[in-house]
Amino acid sequence: MKFGLHYQMPCSGSQSPVQRYRDTVEQAAHAEALGFESVWPVEQHFNPNLSIIPAPLLLLSAIAERTRTLRLGIGIVLLPLSHPVRIAEEIAVLDVLSNGRVEFGIGRGAIPTHFSGYGIPQAESRARFLEGLELIIQAWTNERVSFHGKFFNLDNVWVVPKPVQKPYPPIRVASNNIETFELMGELGYPIFAASQVNPFKRIGELIPVYREARKKAGHPDNGPEDVTLLSPLYVDESPEKIRQVMEPSIKQFIQTASSLYRPEDASPDVAGTRIRDFLERIRRLNYDKVCEVMAIFETPDACVERLGRLQEQYNMGRTIVWFNPGGMVPHDRVMHSMELFAAKVMPHFQ
Repeated sequence: MKFGLHYQMPCSGSQSPVQRYRDTVEQAAHAEALGFESVWPVEQHFNPNLSIIPAPLLLLSAIAERTRTLRLGIGIVLLPLSHPVRIAEEIAVLDVLSNGRVEFGIGRGAIPTHFSGYGIPQAESRARFLEGLELIIQAWTNERVSFHGKFFNLDNVWVVPKPVQKPYPPIRVASNNIETFELMGELGYPIFAASQVNPFKRIGELIPVYREARKKAGHPDNGPEDVTLLSPLYVDESPEKIRQVMEPSIKQFIQTASSLYRPEDASPDVAGTRIRDFLERIRRLNYDKVCEVMAIFETPDACVERLGRLQEQYNMGRTIVWFNPGGMVPHDRVMHSMELFAAKVMPHFQ
């Protein structure tokens, strides 16, 4: 199993954005030396307690210059919020700068303020996502591209440069509900499953839906390569040390997550029902519940055991580790946990 790092980068009022970015680049460079395979910042907007990474490709460009083999994953680009030609250009530039190390992770997004902030109707997210992805692939694989869709129209446009990787960088799609798991299976795209969105038990129910949809659509079964797990994770020498470091960060994570939706966002439709369910789950969370259902905060031996059970159940080929959910874990403790994880956990899966 391969291991990557996830970055969302919350930044409270007492933290310096400059230092947060510097620490992140330092952690990514150290991760390569420790044997981590990839790094995956996520695009988020308009809420520093959630994230200060609105432009993950810029962060990855800085990381590219500090590393040589680390895969540069985007976990994820919020595809409906941007013009797909611009995304095609910027991903290709990053692939050229890094000599073919990009992993193109994409998703629709679900937070209402992201869409309102860009003036894009959230109801259009699925259609914009699918049309945008189709246009990006054409831009990468055709010398010139003409495209006429519902949202985007262009004639004989020469999109340059082309990616180093052929036919284009690997694509992976964030899947957060049963419809997306099924649709991505039908389309044959590899997926992310995030345990902070769907608890471990629910992921175990959704992955078979995805694999069955792939099979019915006639796509090859690539086994572990089809599924990547993203999970909050932290290891230390004792449960007491872990709790001391992680509990303040988890309190911040819960507080921020509970603020992302308002009750009035919960319309009578299916999407509204999901928002109500999400808010209800968040209200029930505390540190112990997070540890039980969506995170792996363990000593190294216990971490090996839990990851092994998840690997047996999900058959995932990569785990993206989120060492600092909530953003309150000090840089030196993140580095310590990375080192302990690399020395005492990763060797059991390689």
